Amino acid sequence: MLTPGEIYSNLDDLAASPPKGGAFGLELMEAVGAPRATITKLRDKAKDGEFVWTRMLRFKSTPVGGTHSALEEMQKEAEASPKSRRPRILLAYDGESIAAFDTRIADEPLRVGLDMLSLEGDLFFPLGGHERYVPAKEKLADVRATRFISRFHDAVRDMNPSWTSEKDRHALNIFMARILFCLFSDDVGIFEKDVFEKAVRQSTKVDGSDLAEFLSGAFQHMNTPPKDRPSETAGWSKLKYVNGSLFEEQEPMPTLDSKCRKLLLDCAQLNWKLINPDIFGSMLQAVVDVEKRGELGMHYTSPSNIMKVLEPILLDPLKSELERAGANKGKLRAFLERLGRIRVFDPACGSGNFLILAYKEMRALEVEALRRLAEVRLSGIQLEQFFGIEIDDFACQAARLGLWIAKYQCDQQLELDLGQRTDFLPLQKAGVIKKGNSAEVDWLDVCPTSENSETFLVGNPQFRGSSYWTPEQKADMELVFKGRVKNWGNLDYVTLWFAKARDYCIATGAPFAFVSTNSIVQGVQVPELWPHLLNQLEIKFAHRSFKWSNLAAHNAGVTCVIVSMGLPSSSPKRLFDSDTVRDVEVIGPYLAPNTTVVVAKTSTPIALLEQMTRGNQPTDGGNLILNREERIKLLDENPQAERFVRRLYGSQELMKGIERWCLWVADEEAQSARAIPELAMRFDAVATTRSNEKASKISKSFADRPHRFLQRPGAAQCWTILIPGAASEDRIWLPVDIKDENNIVSNLAFGIFDGAVWQAAVLSSRLHRLWLETVGGRLKEDPRYSNTLVWNTFPLPILSERRKSELEEHWWEIDLARKEAGWNKTLGNLYSPKEMPRALRRAHEELDETMETIFGSRRYRSDSDRIEHMLQLYERMIAEEAEKQTKKKKKETKT
Repeated sequence: MLTPGEIYSNLDDLAASPPKGGAFGLELMEAVGAPRATITKLRDKAKDGEFVWTRMLRFKSTPVGGTHSALEEMQKEAEASPKSRRPRILLAYDGESIAAFDTRIADEPLRVGLDMLSLEGDLFFPLGGHERYVPAKEKLADVRATRFISRFHDAVRDMNPSWTSEKDRHALNIFMARILFCLFSDDVGIFEKDVFEKAVRQSTKVDGSDLAEFLSGAFQHMNTPPKDRPSETAGWSKLKYVNGSLFEEQEPMPTLDSKCRKLLLDCAQLNWKLINPDIFGSMLQAVVDVEKRGELGMHYTSPSNIMKVLEPILLDPLKSELERAGANKGKLRAFLERLGRIRVFDPACGSGNFLILAYKEMRALEVEALRRLAEVRLSGIQLEQFFGIEIDDFACQAARLGLWIAKYQCDQQLELDLGQRTDFLPLQKAGVIKKGNSAEVDWLDVCPTSENSETFLVGNPQFRGSSYWTPEQKADMELVFKGRVKNWGNLDYVTLWFAKARDYCIATGAPFAFVSTNSIVQGVQVPELWPHLLNQLEIKFAHRSFKWSNLAAHNAGVTCVIVSMGLPSSSPKRLFDSDTVRDVEVIGPYLAPNTTVVVAKTSTPIALLEQMTRGNQPTDGGNLILNREERIKLLDENPQAERFVRRLYGSQELMKGIERWCLWVADEEAQSARAIPELAMRFDAVATTRSNEKASKISKSFADRPHRFLQRPGAAQCWTILIPGAASEDRIWLPVDIKDENNIVSNLAFGIFDGAVWQAAVLSSRLHRLWLETVGGRLKEDPRYSNTLVWNTFPLPILSERRKSELEEHWWEIDLARKEAGWNKTLGNLYSPKEMPRALRRAHEELDETMETIFGSRRYRSDSDRIEHMLQLYERMIAEEAEKQTKKKKKETKT
């Protein structure tokens, strides 16, 4: 499958040398990555000027000017066909232009000249296996602008192939930021209407040979105060003095040609007044990432999500203060003075979305205060109050540009609301945006402590689990955490910002609120990270797990939390959970109210539960493991081997019904097993694997016992309660099972050997699944089971024999429901939310009712309420156990 960048490049080449007739349709298919075999099959039909690729493409060549009517005719044909046979794309071509239509999405037909083929190329993505991104109508202008400016950027880059150094990329970034500012200024009123476009069109040659020289002069002109400008301006006379550092740097000018000039003028013809200024930063960033062009630059985070951070930490308190001020002029003036002292600092600012939205919201509050005060004055909120750190140079330029555009927008609103005109030009400094690695930069150097200011740290730092770190990110983590957190290698990369924010908060008193993957408030990261973070700080507010999405086409919607921390105070803490919010006394590291307990691994269960162990690990190079065919062959040739062959279960085998078998040979049976040639050969291969020079010390120590698994905690005499090592994120209950003594548990699952059956019901309950999600680890988004961290810490109350019998009955009801509904279905299928049989669901719900009664007859309002209660029970049980141990020690001392 071709990448979007490759497709756009191929379409450019096709438009430059278009073949005639049906050959154009075939070459277009090749350009977007359609199967070569299909193209070959269609060659004969294409000679007649039209062809059909079943369910994918209907192509027709026409005389010049005939594409419009040809497309209408093909649309009528398609509408009359069954949907299952309808071609996805309809395309008419006349040698100079195309007319095309996507029958599935049914948006407006595309009618453009070949010079626009690559700009509109995403319409043909489905032919190459990519799905199209179709924005909402209100975003069409944003998408179109991103598409056009991206192609201009590509043309400039292609004209300057030697620009590969960091310095060169910086120069190109500066150039693009300046161009975007001019295009926007042309249409919104910063410049006289279309003055930049007219200057380029009227003062440069069509071949583009003088375009670079002209733009260089224009940029210098916009950086020169009117009194210092020469009388000869070469077409720049109406371009205003801009300053503000945008045109200040003396950077080399890229080489430009006719294609660059044409694409720049195409960009200028768009109505930039329709573009959402909030996306300027992200638009500029997306322009350079050719591989993401299929999503057309829509990579900025939605304002509603950003407000989940900004409102509780900054805006809600400001709104409350403004409300209390009412019409009191003294209080309103004090409020306005405070707005001028507030600083917003995003140490992972990207293209500046958090800073831009914070600025706009503060300006809106300022307008309301001025309205009540009935005074006409200029804004007291300066861009210099907004600070950021960003490692990417392009993003730094984007953030500055976005802040300027936001200021213009707010100044316009101030004039509309109160009649106060503000001269937007010359620009003021666009915030304090530091290019650098946030892990290495001293944040106090970027935003120093100030007695007269209030600082708020906000942002959405980068998420990346330890398994996916680059070498540079690993070095960052070591720099920040070495000597502070013992097992920092278990942490998510995002925790780096939390640790540095803690230091900054202690030094300055500034609270912070960051978005993070929910992994930092779950599982093994909690005991590693949170004792450090909570040392001298407390959680001020938090949003429990929710999907954090941006406006990209195929946004994955990562499950996130928002955590705000600051110096301790007696004020209530706010806990957000979906659409509800609670005021609580304290928020703990699992984002549960009224308990700060941290669940730690333990080698034995804290409740009256039996021991659970990880399954058996072969470390055999695959030689002790058999698939279905290998087992059949072995037993056909060596029936006497049957007593050494057992069914093997790990997570995949349990959930997906995959058949795997293993050789299970006791030490005293080794000689008998070796008498079978096939087994002897396998044992020799195991010995070789374990003796390899790269093998671990423990593997080498077992090389002389190749008949057995390396780690063999055991097998059941009667049955095993089998627990998968990893559980899908979307399942409501944890699928466990009971297998007889002929089955072996691998190291990718857990087992309770010959354990009381009622424990299978405990494991199958919703309460236990929630406990797993809260305190267990994660494998990507899926909860990962742990005997020491999940089972051994589960705070199950003491059970009577009657309760145990009741739970066992629930297990057998679940088992029966599975068997009745599970013919030819795997355990994974049965527990898929969409496929789960009604009887099985009801059996689990009845179990849950009993379990919740066992936990105290408490009527839970939500899953967060259940988690809160279980953490409180855990805290109580740990305290009681600690008290017992203390008394025991005192007694032993006296003795």
